[in-house]
Amino acid sequence: MTRSTLPTTAPGTVLGTPAAPLRPYVLGYRGYRLALRQPLRRLEVPTDVVTVALAFDGTMSLTDAVSPAPATAFGSVAAGLRRTATIAEHAGVLHGLAVSLTPQGAFRAFGPLAGELGGHWAEAGDVLGPRLRALTDRLAHAPSWPARFAMLDGYFGALFAYGPDWDPSVHWVWRQLRHTHGLVPIGALVEGTGWSRRRLELRFREHLGLAPKQAAGILRLQRTLNVLTAHEERTAGDHPFGRRPAGARTTGADLATRCGYYDQSHLDRTFRAMVGRSPSAFLASRRTAAALPEPAGRVTDRVTGRVTSTLLDAGG
Repeated sequence: MTRSTLPTTAPGTVLGTPAAPLRPYVLGYRGYRLALRQPLRRLEVPTDVVTVALAFDGTMSLTDAVSPAPATAFGSVAAGLRRTATIAEHAGVLHGLAVSLTPQGAFRAFGPLAGELGGHWAEAGDVLGPRLRALTDRLAHAPSWPARFAMLDGYFGALFAYGPDWDPSVHWVWRQLRHTHGLVPIGALVEGTGWSRRRLELRFREHLGLAPKQAAGILRLQRTLNVLTAHEERTAGDHPFGRRPAGARTTGADLATRCGYYDQSHLDRTFRAMVGRSPSAFLASRRTAAALPEPAGRVTDRVTGRVTSTLLDAGG
């Protein structure tokens, strides 16, 4: 029987903050060590985050939550911006860490490959190159999570020092999209850049891997998730899409309008098309996940300040 030589760390999840100069590009680090008795399935919703997950032990299978296909197994994986949610499953044993990059950080670290990664998953080594294997090995044998996070600071700091910058016009378009939660008219972006609509889409895709309208949909979804979860916390779980509880002032239609949808049914259709389930089902699964003990649940979201994930039952 082969005995692991990896340092012993407690089960669960540990969050790390990147060094200050890296924060425009790195949103955070997330270390995890799980040893569960059953498989675990997570639903990862579309976000404005590019993720690099480095595996020390275990593999993860990924498939689209809206249009399911045979799952693809990965050890270390890079995931670009996606318009639809992902179902991620592992056998219960998983040890590694994830790096959450801003789209600008991904472009600075990956170069043109960042654009090609949009809507896809890829082996992390295909994106970051052959040196990634040596980095992953050093990370795995580091004595602690803080030591690992410090190593990541050094690695990504070196990448960013020589990486390419975004086109200033693409940077301006992204700021407008983020500032308005995806509600700025595409025509206003065309006018602001002085580009044709076609050139705007091509240049934006080269940098982020998606068209501006698709990125806008992700940002609007994130705004919607933040509004819905905040409303759920305030009303202690009262259904935001059903009958208005006594004394409540906010309806599902109010929330839909606030998030930029025509009405409640428009919100529901768009949510299902991107997440693969209704808003109420998503919120219910998060309530269930929040009640689970560590390490399977409780720490649900991958990125601080964003609604990214929930847990799924074995049957989906």
